[in-house]
Amino acid sequence: MQITVRVSDVNGTPLPDARIQVVFTAPGPLPTSLSLRPGEVRDVTLAKDELEFHVSRDGFTEDRFTFAATASGWLSSNPAGQAFQLGTLLDVSTTIGTVRLAPTIGVPPGSPLVNNPQAALVDDVGEPDWIYRDARHNPETMQRLDEPVFGNLTGPPQEPEWNGFKHSQIAVDLASRGRFVLLEYGPRPTAGSRRPRFLIGTWVPYKPLPASPEVVVFFSPPTFPERGFPVDSYPFLGNYPYGLDKLAKQAKDAHQPYVGHLVNYLITGYKIVYQLLAANRNPIVIMPTPPSANWGPFDTQPGLARLIKEVVRFLYATQLTSSRTAPLVKLRLLNGRTELFPWNGRRTNEPLPRAFAASVSGFSAGINPVVKLCTADRLDDKLYPADLYQSPPGELLNNWREIWDVDGVDVQGWNHMTSAFNGWLAGTNASRRGLRSYHSQDTYSAAQNGLVPTSRVTRLPPVPVRGIYVEEGNSDDGRVTWVHFSNPSLIGDTKAPGHVKTIPEFGSFDAHHMVPAIAFGHAAQFPLR
Repeated sequence: MQITVRVSDVNGTPLPDARIQVVFTAPGPLPTSLSLRPGEVRDVTLAKDELEFHVSRDGFTEDRFTFAATASGWLSSNPAGQAFQLGTLLDVSTTIGTVRLAPTIGVPPGSPLVNNPQAALVDDVGEPDWIYRDARHNPETMQRLDEPVFGNLTGPPQEPEWNGFKHSQIAVDLASRGRFVLLEYGPRPTAGSRRPRFLIGTWVPYKPLPASPEVVVFFSPPTFPERGFPVDSYPFLGNYPYGLDKLAKQAKDAHQPYVGHLVNYLITGYKIVYQLLAANRNPIVIMPTPPSANWGPFDTQPGLARLIKEVVRFLYATQLTSSRTAPLVKLRLLNGRTELFPWNGRRTNEPLPRAFAASVSGFSAGINPVVKLCTADRLDDKLYPADLYQSPPGELLNNWREIWDVDGVDVQGWNHMTSAFNGWLAGTNASRRGLRSYHSQDTYSAAQNGLVPTSRVTRLPPVPVRGIYVEEGNSDDGRVTWVHFSNPSLIGDTKAPGHVKTIPEFGSFDAHHMVPAIAFGHAAQFPLR
C-alpha cells in the first residue's frame, strides 16, 4: 500500500517543514522505520494493518499517532490525527500543537531548595497520586448565589450573612468531576531559546463535553513584583514561572508564587472551579498566569484565540477530554513526575472540535485584558510570531459568548470599560452574546452603570439597613445582568452570634475579594445560547 501524511497547525495551516517518522509495528518488515516529508507518497509493506507516526516541528511539541485498520475504517489513538483509505493509498492528516504538560518535580521535604527547580513542585501526600503543591481536590459544600440574588435583606441586625441572599447549598465532589492540570504553552525551552512559553492553569472535566466545548477563560489581577512574584523579562525563561519567592531551607517550605497563584484562584482560595460546577456547568477552564504583570499575547484576539485552540487540541489529542465518552486517559503524578496513562488511549475516529463556546472573565485589574480583547485584533509579530502564537481574530470573536466582569477596575475609567463592553455586545453574533457584571462599592460609585437602564434596576432594601443593600437588574432581552453589592452586604464577622462557617465564608474576605468568591457561581447559571 501507499501512505502520505499531511501536517498542519490548529489554524489548519500546512507545515511543510514538519518532520515525520513512521514506525512499523513488530513483527514488521525491514526497515522498521522510515522518514517522510509532509505530502510525500511512499510505498510500504505492513505485517498487520497498524502504523505509528511521530510528528514534530521546531517550536511545536512532538506528537505520536497510532492508526489501526478496523471494519469501520482506520481508527486513531490520537483524535488530532485522522486516516482515510482511498484504494491503495492511506491518506493521513495530523494536527500538531504547542501545548504540553508542565514539568513537575518532587523534592524530599527536608531537603534544601536553593535554586529555581525549573518545574512545578509536587507533594507526596500518601495517596496513589501525588498532587501539585497544595492543590487538593477536596469535596466541599458550596453556598451558591442564586437568581434573583435578593434574600432576607431587611432582617434584624443579628441576621446571618448568607440569609441576606437567595442561595443554595450544593455539594461538589471535585475529584470525581475532573482534574486541575498545569500546562505549558509555547516552544519548549532549549539552550539559546528566545521564544517565551507560558504556564497555564487548566481544569479538565471528566464528563463528556458538547461538540463545541464550553471554555471559561479567567484573567486574575496582574502578577506585580511588589506582591512577591519573581521579576522576569521577555522571553520570560528565568524566574517565570517556577522561581521561588525566597530560598527555602527545607523543600516543604518552598513557595512558587506563579504556580500558587493558579491554585489559589481556581481550587483552594476563591474556588472558581467549585463555583462553576455548583452552577451545573461543565467547562474547560483556562487561566493564563502573566509573567511580571505582562499578559504577553493573551490580551489580544489573535493571541487568546490561539491559546484556547491549542489547549482544546491538547486535551482532545491526549484523550483527557472527549465529546463522546468519559475519558480513559488520566493524568498521573508519580514520584514527582507527570505522565498520562495509558499514553495511547482508545482507538477512535472522534475529530477535534471545530468550534468552542467561550466565556471570558476578569477580576479587579484582571478586567483590563478583557476590555482590551474587545478591540485588540493585532499582536506584535516580532515578539509573538504568527506561526506559534496567533490565530485569526474571528476564531475568538465567532466563538466568544460571554463576558463576566467581576469587580473589574479599568485603568482608563468606568466609561471606557462600559463603552468597550457595549461595543462588544453589539458585535459579531450579537444576539448570542451576554454580559454579567458584579461590583462592590470599592469599584462602582457612578450615578448610572452604563450597562442596564436605571429603570430596570431594583434595590433591596429601598432604604439601606446598617448600610446593607443589593441592586440587581437585567436588560430587556436578558443579555446583560447587573449586580451591585454595598460593602456591608459582603462583609461578615466570624465571631458574631449566629455566624455559620460556610464556603465561601463571610468575614474571611474583604468586600472586594468576596465578589469573586460568589460571582462565578451566579454568572454560570445563565446558560450559553
